[in-house]
Amino acid sequence: MKYWYKLVLVLCVIAITGCSIIGGNDYYDSGDKNADKELPSAKEKVLSIDPEPNPEEQTITLYFKHRYSDYLVPEVRTAVRDKQTWEQLVVEELLKGSEYHDRTAIMPPGVEVLDITRKGETVFVNLSEEFIGDIDLAEVPGKEETTEERSAAVKAEMKLLSIYSIVDSLTELAGVNQVKFLVENRAISYIDLDEHLRALMFPQWTEMGEDERENAVLTALFRDRSYILTPAKSVQTVFEGLLGEPKWDKVYSLLASETASKDRLPTKEELERLWPVLVNGLELDDEFIVDEEIKPDGKAFVTVSYTVNYTSGQKEEMNRDRITVVSEDDIWKVKLPEFITDFR
Repeated sequence: MKYWYKLVLVLCVIAITGCSIIGGNDYYDSGDKNADKELPSAKEKVLSIDPEPNPEEQTITLYFKHRYSDYLVPEVRTAVRDKQTWEQLVVEELLKGSEYHDRTAIMPPGVEVLDITRKGETVFVNLSEEFIGDIDLAEVPGKEETTEERSAAVKAEMKLLSIYSIVDSLTELAGVNQVKFLVENRAISYIDLDEHLRALMFPQWTEMGEDERENAVLTALFRDRSYILTPAKSVQTVFEGLLGEPKWDKVYSLLASETASKDRLPTKEELERLWPVLVNGLELDDEFIVDEEIKPDGKAFVTVSYTVNYTSGQKEEMNRDRITVVSEDDIWKVKLPEFITDFR
C-alpha cells in the first residue's frame, strides 16, 4: 500500500512541475533552441521616438535700424522654434520686422531664407537672389527724400546696416562667432556688390589685380559693435541734431523720459517753442566725446566738451560735462542736461 502512496505522490509532483513549465512560457516549444532569443523579454521597454519635435520657446535678441538714426538697436522678443534651427528662426524673425514703432527692418524687397546651417562657430546664411539688390529708400523712414546725388551712397550705407543686422543678431546666440553669406547656394563675390557698398566693405579692392578681383568673395563677418547705438553715439546724435536748426524728430526720439534734474521730459512741441528762447546755438569741441562709462544697472555716463551760446549773448564752456544716459526699451536715451531745462 505504501508503494501506492509513493507512486501517487511522484505523479502529483510531476504534474505540478509540468504545469509550471508550460504556464511559464508564452509560446509553444517547437524544439528551436533560438526561439527564446527571438521574443522580447517582458521587462524590455520599447522606446517611442516622436518624429515631430515639440515647439520650444526662447528669448532672442534682434537688431533693427533705429527709426531716426543710422544705428542698430536691439529688440528682445520671445520666439517659438518648431522644426527649424534657432539660427534660422532668428533670420526669419528679422524678416518679419520690428514690433516697435521706433525700430525698422531694412532689407532689399523680396528676400527669402533658402537655408541656414551652422558649422562650429560659423553660421551659413543662404538667401535668395534679391539679397544682393538695392535697399528701397522709400521704405526707410527719414531717407525718402534722399537726393539723386546721395542716393547710391545712402543705399550702400543702409545695405551695410541690413547685413550687420543679421550678423549682430546671430552672434547673440551662444557659440556663434561669425556669419558667412550665400546667395542661391553660392558664395557672394565682391563683383556682385554695388561699388559704393564694395568700397565700404572691401577698400583693398582698388589695389587688386583683375584675376584677384574675379576670385574675391565676401568672407565670413564677425560681430561689429560700431553699427550698434551705444551711450556715446546717442549723445553724439542728440547734440549734432541740436546744431543749427534742431532736428527735433531725431533728437526727441533719443531723449529719456526724465531730465538730468529729475523732471518730466517736456513735450517735443514745448522744446521746439522754448529752445530758441534760451539757446542761440551749440559748438562741439573737436574732441567732443571724452569718455564713456557703462554701469551694470542700465545707466551710463558720457563725458563731453562743448560750448553753449545763449540768446542773452552769454557763452558757457561746458568742459568735461557728464551726460547721463539710461536704457529705456533697450535703447540708450539721453537725459536732457540742466542748462536746457533751466527755462522751465
